[in-house]
Amino acid sequence: MRSAKTESGRWLTVTVNLCRVLLGLVFLFSGTVKAIDPVGTQIKLSDYLGAMGLPGIFPDGALLLVSCLLAGFEMLMGSYLLMGIFCRGTSLLTLVFMGLLTPFTLYVAIANPVQDCGCFGDALILTNWQTFIKNVVLLAFAVTVRIGYRVIVPSVREKRQWVVTLIVLAISARFMVENVNGLPAIDFRPYRVGTDLRAEVLERHNEKMTDFVVMDRNLNDVTADLLLDSGYVFLMVSPYLESASWSDLDLIDDLSEYCDRYGYRMVCLTASGREEIREWAANTAAGYDIMNCDAVPLKTMVRSNPGLVLLADGMIVNKWSHSDIPTDSELTAPLENLQGVLERPFDPLRTPWGVGALLLVPLLLVAVIEKLKKMIH
Repeated sequence: MRSAKTESGRWLTVTVNLCRVLLGLVFLFSGTVKAIDPVGTQIKLSDYLGAMGLPGIFPDGALLLVSCLLAGFEMLMGSYLLMGIFCRGTSLLTLVFMGLLTPFTLYVAIANPVQDCGCFGDALILTNWQTFIKNVVLLAFAVTVRIGYRVIVPSVREKRQWVVTLIVLAISARFMVENVNGLPAIDFRPYRVGTDLRAEVLERHNEKMTDFVVMDRNLNDVTADLLLDSGYVFLMVSPYLESASWSDLDLIDDLSEYCDRYGYRMVCLTASGREEIREWAANTAAGYDIMNCDAVPLKTMVRSNPGLVLLADGMIVNKWSHSDIPTDSELTAPLENLQGVLERPFDPLRTPWGVGALLLVPLLLVAVIEKLKKMIH
């Protein structure tokens, strides 16, 4: 009888901890991809509200804050689960979270208000039914962890568990601030650097880009003219000019003058109406063409308003947010002689492995130090 109880307890421990680790990995992955692109999550939340007949009920700033809080919560819960800490509260919170999320994703799967839930951002696209099935499995994991949380052995002593909280909050907050002020650390979207727009759009190699259609002021389709240009083309991307940042207009003007000096083409792409375009041109003395394009591809292309995209022979070779547009001190010669402008320097923290190391290495160090202390004492 004792042997049977021992075997049962062993299976319970294995099952609970396996569910804990899997649940933690999914939460950490989901939170991380949201932290990589908080503006993308903000756009997805706005899409949900629009589909429910509530467009514009919350300002973009409020939705961005919710996006960041959601990412931070998932990263924190994922880290707690992986480290096996705050077991009682973490198991309850994850169960409540999945208990609320699962029926909501059932509604989304049935009503289909949006094409994908956006739970993993653009890193992993799931259909609405796939998302619901995934959440049913995660809910089962959460129930298992909640039932058996007492068998979880934490990797860090209770009096030091606050260190994990501090590390996760500090890293995630800093990471999200950089991704909001600049561009996402990793670009999972169709319009990433290296994309051949000529092939993807004109030759219809990518069905996700069929809405990239550029119209001139007379509503003529000039997409081919733009993408067949064999030289360098700067695209100033602003989904809505009326909400664009005015803080870096001097840099945009300097860039326009640079293009005039060396014979490069500069075009502003926006979804704004005629009146907003006229007002922008009058207030900024814009020396570049302003053309229309649907807001969806513009928001997808660059997470900044305005943002800057450089094309070379129809290919995206670089992108910038409004906060890091090249300055006069960088634009001192023709583009052929400016590798720093043509190519973004390699940054190991802007790779999947780099982001993973940024998040996991500090947690592993805490666990290793805790283990060494136990061995010493």
